[in-house]
Amino acid sequence: MRDFRLAKATKPSQLSSRAERTLNLLYEMNSLLSSIGIEKHFIDAEWASTDPRFSDLSILLEEQRDVTLVVTISVRRSDADMRVKEFIEMSQSYSNLQPCLVPGNPAYLSPHELCKNSIKLIEEYVRKIRRTYDGTMYVGCEKIEKASARIAGLYNMTLFHVYRRSKLEDFLSLADERLTAIYTPVILDNLNAAARSYVARRLGANDPDSDFMKHAINEYVLSLANDGVHILERLRRRCVTLVIQPFSNSVLTIQEVFRRVGTCVSR
Repeated sequence: MRDFRLAKATKPSQLSSRAERTLNLLYEMNSLLSSIGIEKHFIDAEWASTDPRFSDLSILLEEQRDVTLVVTISVRRSDADMRVKEFIEMSQSYSNLQPCLVPGNPAYLSPHELCKNSIKLIEEYVRKIRRTYDGTMYVGCEKIEKASARIAGLYNMTLFHVYRRSKLEDFLSLADERLTAIYTPVILDNLNAAARSYVARRLGANDPDSDFMKHAINEYVLSLANDGVHILERLRRRCVTLVIQPFSNSVLTIQEVFRRVGTCVSR
């Protein structure tokens, strides 16, 4: 069944530089999401040094079963094979754990990793996972849209796009009748430092104050202060899963973002 749903994305490195503190904050974040009715929590892949191991997430999976963790696996990263094996092992014990296989943002990859064939690796890892796991899987589409749509059709996966305003209709037409999730950076009003840094990574630019930033912000970030309501309505009608990145770990900000989005889509 296709429904419009909300989920949250979290970057571990933005929580803490200490692994134990990061896990504690993820636990608190899960509790918050559960309290506001959000059932899925996407853990972004960044660097091997900052991403939690699957085994480290066991306490969240064991004690917070009403929130599903969707853990992103960057297939070109050198530790991808190990992370796939860890997922396969953990998924046999926890039904609230799902994988999202993505090519990986170049900002988080070494020159050697960037040279790897992401499409080939995604297919290889999907086949391994599907031998023992028949649950929900996500496949990242950025820069490999047609290939990911083909893979999703072959292996019954949900397409996972990164929000771009100018490409929304292309994303939704590729999906056809297939389930679609869209990683969507959302701001309430003013752009903060984390959001500027995100846009700069999207552009591959070092200077977030460049002249083209205003257009780029409109392209890569959904602002609830502008015409975001109309975009949310389009997405609601198409029954996507909106994976919200609120650029804040503040409880009040997260609550307000989800409240505002919920109000917009329930009109």
